[in-house]
Amino acid sequence: MFSCLTKRFLFPADQLPDLRKDYRKYYGGKQMNCETNDTPLMGIMGIVLHKMLNTAKGMYQEFDLNRSQASVLFMLHQRDSMSQKELAAQLNITAPSITSMIQKMERDKYITREPDRHDQRVMRLALTEKGRSCIQAVKNVADRMEEIFFQGMSLEEKLLFRRLLIQAGENLTNYERKEKA
Repeated sequence: MFSCLTKRFLFPADQLPDLRKDYRKYYGGKQMNCETNDTPLMGIMGIVLHKMLNTAKGMYQEFDLNRSQASVLFMLHQRDSMSQKELAAQLNITAPSITSMIQKMERDKYITREPDRHDQRVMRLALTEKGRSCIQAVKNVADRMEEIFFQGMSLEEKLLFRRLLIQAGENLTNYERKEKA
């Protein structure tokens, strides 16, 4: 049963589309305790993100990878090699958080760690042949997820959605910078 996260509106109700008529299509015909219009945007985003990550998780399991490991493979594919610190910054996670993942991926022969040629204190991460062979599978999962996610949307809607997500990400980055200053 889908339940309301809050009764607070982020926008006046008369400015929101009436989503009630379509809720059965989106929630498998289950009756909801509240109107979709009552669910804050953050709640809807959280629900959609959770569903998206669970769907991707199932697709990555076929390759004995999780979503985070797939992100590491893709990032290293784009850059050839990176330090652990650079990789953590690109993926927006702390260096300690990435350590165990890197160790597991090295143990499973997806990546290697080698000393940097210019600074022996820095370890460079790079894809192994096994890691490179997974790149197409990672791209295929990303393509399939986009296909599922954007089903029934026009090209213009997809581009607008992308632009709005990028803008929202930039807004959050700017906010974080101001908070740290």
